Amino acid sequence: MELSDLLYSAGAVMPLDKIRRNDASYKAGFLVSKIYTDQEQALLDSGLVKKIPIYDRVFNQKSKRELELKKSTDLFKALNHRTEHDREAAARIAEDNRLVKGRKSPTEKYRHRIERNRQTLRLLDNVSKPLEVLRNSESYFNHDSLYCSTGRNTPAVLRDKGKVNRCEPQIVPTSVQLQQRKCFNQYRIQHITQTPASKAPAANSGDRYTDKLTKRAVTQIFESAAYSAVSNEGFTTFLTLTFTQAQRLAIFGGMASESEIGGLGARHPIRYRRNMVTYASSSTEKRVALPVMNIGGPYSTVPFANRPRTKLMNIKGDIAGDYCRLEDKPTSGFTLEKTIETTMGKEVSRILDAMKKMYQRGWVADHTLQIDTDSGQKYCDLTTEKVPAHIGKPSEVGPTEKPLDFHYIWVAECPANEDGEPNPHVHVLLKWNVEPRFFSAWAKRLEKIWGHGFAKLERIKKPKAAGSYIIKAVGYAAKGENAEQGLIRGNRYNISKCTRAPKWECLASFEADNMTAVIKELGHKLEQWKKPLKRKVSKLIVAKAQTIKAKSIAIQQGKPKELTDKMQCRIIRLEKQAEKVNREIRERGVHASSGNRFSVTFEGDESRTKVDEFLYWAAGARGWSMECRDLDLADLKQDADEYYLNSFVYHQERRAYWKAVFEDSPPILDVDENEQSYWMETQQQYSSLQNEYCCCTNENGR
Repeated sequence: MELSDLLYSAGAVMPLDKIRRNDASYKAGFLVSKIYTDQEQALLDSGLVKKIPIYDRVFNQKSKRELELKKSTDLFKALNHRTEHDREAAARIAEDNRLVKGRKSPTEKYRHRIERNRQTLRLLDNVSKPLEVLRNSESYFNHDSLYCSTGRNTPAVLRDKGKVNRCEPQIVPTSVQLQQRKCFNQYRIQHITQTPASKAPAANSGDRYTDKLTKRAVTQIFESAAYSAVSNEGFTTFLTLTFTQAQRLAIFGGMASESEIGGLGARHPIRYRRNMVTYASSSTEKRVALPVMNIGGPYSTVPFANRPRTKLMNIKGDIAGDYCRLEDKPTSGFTLEKTIETTMGKEVSRILDAMKKMYQRGWVADHTLQIDTDSGQKYCDLTTEKVPAHIGKPSEVGPTEKPLDFHYIWVAECPANEDGEPNPHVHVLLKWNVEPRFFSAWAKRLEKIWGHGFAKLERIKKPKAAGSYIIKAVGYAAKGENAEQGLIRGNRYNISKCTRAPKWECLASFEADNMTAVIKELGHKLEQWKKPLKRKVSKLIVAKAQTIKAKSIAIQQGKPKELTDKMQCRIIRLEKQAEKVNREIRERGVHASSGNRFSVTFEGDESRTKVDEFLYWAAGARGWSMECRDLDLADLKQDADEYYLNSFVYHQERRAYWKAVFEDSPPILDVDENEQSYWMETQQQYSSLQNEYCCCTNENGR
């Protein structure tokens, strides 16, 4: 049976489209002979199989996704269909209206209008549903909001459940301190919050673990290096200490390899110490007596009704046994100790103590480096020579016996190596320089004292900029906060007492009032001033990096030396330009911080004048109370109010204006007639196109 015969015979009972949809029986071979594919027919002809069962199969069946895609494509074509006459008419109208400004072109395609409408809806959706977390904190934490909050609130100590603590001070817990640091010629105004005694932080307990240097640690390292550069001309030597495999295992929890444990014998890496009870010291003794070795300690009698008071027995230890008072009994009978366990801080402290003794007492070099007078070649002389100690300058009376201070800064890190294993090492800055002929013996002596691996000594070319050496070595300044410095137990850095920068000295204390808002406003103005300069510096850095890359490519390609020299000159010129801009930022001499702690720092030769002008301006132009807890400054406050009266009035009027703008409701705009007619025309066109599409679908179905 042919397909035309089937359609003719079945057309008497059902429409043609239903016959085409329900022709599964015909294709499966129920009405005619079985239909095989080319592969199946080839198998039958070869005689490999005699019969292949054929069930209700649907040939050329498409997936649901393909059908949905075809349906959407057909709909899009029907909605955007334009005849040739429509396109010609639209082109003529566009030619006539091309020079008309401010008129909507009627030749705009329908899909462009729909896309514009969708963009408008997306914009309105973002406005009606703003983000829960604002991208910039200045939108809600700015100086205007701080001015409002300080006017409404009064700082006080919060107590639990309304209880009054008689020990708490009656003064306001917040204050503003004027501080000075003479070594750097700096002044600082900082907001201080006094912690109440009832809210004291918990005491630190247990081992300390850190994974990176904190911002406070980096600040202390930079300030100490700067102080050393000002007072002692900086550091001269850079030392790097590494650890052997055995020492690494000792650092990582007191571990030991199997070969070492087998050969240790009595020196096992783990031991148990018994917790003994000690005698209580008397009023005349300065320390606790030795522990009780034979008995558990004194014990008390059990109280009875006729004897309510207990009696302390076995004070002298006459009776042996496990008798002890419960309050004196240790929590555990034994304590596990690791004999080979250590930390990086302990090992560095050990070598620094030995180096300090060498520095202050002198040492003996077992060999020296000499130069032959005849040939001019260097050779090693095995004759020992005494290196003198570093002592202070002689006084007017006579030579002094006081040795010089030993300056150092060390930072430890433990990043992962190429194999993913931890690689602990320590970077040390030293103010210790020896003559070239003693350098080899000096390095040999220090490496022998270290005894845990390789020790590398380097001479610092710029002693006054030594702080950047150690910070870049640990990767903090080069990589930022994402630097992988590794997990370390114990101290991560340390600075000698003589190298630490002196602390800030408080000159006067004031009531806080609205000083936080004033500092916030000043910080905002400084950031606006620095932004164009920082953008200029970033552009210079990018240009320098591109020039360095171009120079390396030119060298690889064998370009002439004149071209590479020009590139090198451009690199130097860009470096100097960036340094000049950074110097301009630093020479401003004012740095404001309004993040975690509110502070303003003034530095330079005119720092004292700047801090006086700032306090005078804050009191007069911003209404700061200027109430000093140490002095009476009422006359200065009155003079400042009179001098900055116009500025203060302008500040108040501006705040009131913006407050009124924010609180005012948005204006309601009336819909224009042209806009209304345009949207009605768009709706009518959409309805007509939808009707046209339905008509086309019905005709195709028939």
